[in-house]
Amino acid sequence: MTRIAIMSDVHGNFEALKEVLADLDGHAVDAVYCLGDMIGYGPQPQECVDLLRGRGVECTMGNHEQGLINIHYLRGFNQPAADVLRRTREMISEETYQWLTTRPKSIVEHGCRFVHGLPPDSVTEYLWKYRDEMAGVFARYGEAVCFVGHTHDLGRYTCLRGEPVRQPLPEGETALEQGVRHLVNIGSVGQPRDGDNRAKYGLLDLDSRVLTMRFIPYDIKKTADLIVARGFHRGFADRLW
Repeated sequence: MTRIAIMSDVHGNFEALKEVLADLDGHAVDAVYCLGDMIGYGPQPQECVDLLRGRGVECTMGNHEQGLINIHYLRGFNQPAADVLRRTREMISEETYQWLTTRPKSIVEHGCRFVHGLPPDSVTEYLWKYRDEMAGVFARYGEAVCFVGHTHDLGRYTCLRGEPVRQPLPEGETALEQGVRHLVNIGSVGQPRDGDNRAKYGLLDLDSRVLTMRFIPYDIKKTADLIVARGFHRGFADRLW
């Protein structure tokens, strides 16, 4: 059996990431992928990157990593988010900065594509903007399964004979049917926006094509208090609840 884990949008939330990885330790996996936005919004960017790298997680670039590169990319953020990124740059080491800003825009392994925003390799485009153009989105990549993040919202699309259909992605097991192409929004570890404040990640059995979504509780108050204590916009703390 070959099994992989997929997560996205940690956003400097060390408490959430620790609990996700602790849960993951109870499941044998062959590889772990993070679909970008390891930093931004949250108060512990360096700690999150150190943990992801220490665990050998393969990471793609997100728009928050791209926002660190230069002012051109930073202009795409609202003011509070841009302020956090400037502060984040001060909080991380030079070596971490170089690592974050050189992540690949997409990864293709195990017959799956992994990208932050929109296939084939966009770190900035939101999936919801293309809900009426999903046939074109599926045409952009050739893999049977593509995982994305960026919106912090769980969901998936299936495409059979060119007809994309939106499907739910609940906690627990979901079969990704053979002979059907799938695009899966894996949600967020550090700042979920799907109405459930637990950290989210997925486990995919590549043989059976069963995707198991794990919803993990963590100490939200600890992270929220630290966001405020470090002078970040209070809205980023409130959003965790």
